[in-house]
Amino acid sequence: MRSFSAFSTSSLSLSLSVASFLALTTLSTSASAGGPTWENLVTADGVQGVPGLKGAVWVPNQFNNPTIDSAGNVIFRGQFAGAGISTANSRAIFRGTPGNWTMIAREGSPLPGGLVPGAVINTASGINGLSSANMVTADGGIVVAASINGGGVTSANNDVNVFVASNGAASMLAREGDAFPGASGVTMTVSQLSSGVYVNNAGKAITSVSLTGTGVITTAGVTQNNSAVVRYTTTGTEVVFRRGDAAPGAGVADQWAIPAGSVLQQDTFGLFENGEKIAFSGKLLHPVAGTVPLNADNVYLANVDGTLKVIARDGSEIPGFPGIIFKQSSDFAGPISWGNHPIMDDGTIIFYTIMGGAVTAGLDDVAIMQVKDGVYTVLARRGEVWPGVSDGLVFSGPNTNSFIRNQGGLLAFQGILMNADGTAAATNATFVGFRRADGSKGVICRQGDAVPGLKGVTFGSLNGSTSICISDAGTVVFNANLVGAEFPTGGAAIMAFDTVNGLRVLAKTNDTGFTGTPVNQITLIGGTGVNGNGGNTGINPSGYLVARFADTANAIYTIARINLDPGTAPCPADFDNDGEVGASDLATLLGAWGTNGADLDGDGDTGASDLAILLAAWGNCQ
Repeated sequence: MRSFSAFSTSSLSLSLSVASFLALTTLSTSASAGGPTWENLVTADGVQGVPGLKGAVWVPNQFNNPTIDSAGNVIFRGQFAGAGISTANSRAIFRGTPGNWTMIAREGSPLPGGLVPGAVINTASGINGLSSANMVTADGGIVVAASINGGGVTSANNDVNVFVASNGAASMLAREGDAFPGASGVTMTVSQLSSGVYVNNAGKAITSVSLTGTGVITTAGVTQNNSAVVRYTTTGTEVVFRRGDAAPGAGVADQWAIPAGSVLQQDTFGLFENGEKIAFSGKLLHPVAGTVPLNADNVYLANVDGTLKVIARDGSEIPGFPGIIFKQSSDFAGPISWGNHPIMDDGTIIFYTIMGGAVTAGLDDVAIMQVKDGVYTVLARRGEVWPGVSDGLVFSGPNTNSFIRNQGGLLAFQGILMNADGTAAATNATFVGFRRADGSKGVICRQGDAVPGLKGVTFGSLNGSTSICISDAGTVVFNANLVGAEFPTGGAAIMAFDTVNGLRVLAKTNDTGFTGTPVNQITLIGGTGVNGNGGNTGINPSGYLVARFADTANAIYTIARINLDPGTAPCPADFDNDGEVGASDLATLLGAWGTNGADLDGDGDTGASDLAILLAAWGNCQ
């Protein structure tokens, strides 16, 4: 490392033209010194104390996936130990930020609001009463799913779901054994809600329940009526659909051609909501055998215009695409997969589909689509040449669990490439791509590409590893596998991309800033959770991201957050974050010469081009 006094400017050939300066300043930069930084929120190492619990310490490896609300408050469930703490009262759900944590619910204590007098949170055996804390609203409301015991509690009424609003007010959503609305003598087998259940900003949670009691038929067939899709609310349960009721659109002369007399058996998974808008799938049955063929019985429904309607059916022509149908499939699989958070605020629905009819199987029969106001649009289709892919490969399709769109129309996905003849690509077949609302498309990164800021490191396979999420401000975040250099046996990173800052590493295996030791475990909840009306739980609309990190060898676990709002990103060369690029920043760069400590051009090394970028940004940068 050279000191400033020993540094020779002549060796760097600083005679750059104005044009060179302008060109250099357009380069995307990696997340390095001067960019957004992580804030460690809570650490479990058997030593760190628990807010509000004197003498208690966090137990390692017991944080669930943290979530974040629109204000940046983090919600998580953790376990602690210490004097007076046993397995009966050692777990709790917290919300807040450092110095401002609130305990929302604790095992061994009464339910929030004392909603069941005499009962405490825990199973009959006295432990493990709290479910995870992934069901949150945009303003920090939380669904507390729990088992209770105590006076009057039996195995028939011990599971409860409570909504705790951001102001602390608690309301019962549902309790095991509750009556099923509109059906005398019928009860719901309510269970604890779990991660992945969608809850809207009013605290309504969509789920599936089994039914027992008067008139309930369990025998398979058109009369079977022993389950329902419902929404738990703070004022009572709303029925969305009951198994065996008349299929929406049955007998109507429309493009879906559902025979009169058909009933619907709704699926008990894949239930979505955004505000009052909902979507789910199911199967058609008819009293006359063969009226609904097994390869045309899958239907997909939504109520985005206020009325529950079919938006897709096996074997039916896709509106606006003459001769092309939603592929007919077996009785156990349909042609559609919903996207993460498939319902947008404006009623747009995103889905993946396999097509039949006037297509060529394996070449152009897969697409990511959207439907809005009855208009169906292809966003990405198998066989198309994808901008940014220059070696002759074409788009094959997305990983069906990793595509998501924000409210502004930006679609991000983990994609797969193939040869133009439909055969599998030999190498570097996975990538992360995007499509903007204006239809422009591109590659964020591809398997085999160099990782910005990490010399000698490339992206490994991106298939199934991304946990992709996206903010309404336009920042895409995902996990990536790393290979090479410091990762001879493989590593992992959280990556971020937006048009202001480009692609950069946010955190990676071996980083020491989270636990004080090299981390070997990085967990990003991505788009699999929800936050209020269809947002991500891992990243909020403005770009606050939360994740878990761990050094499992030393049993140290941390939850941290970072603000990625591209509208407020500081100058990359402003290393000391004082609002201008000056002498202090120059000293930082020179002190990092030959390392990646002040790498501005993303080549993994601090050198002449980084100095040129800094000099071009000299002065006030706010």
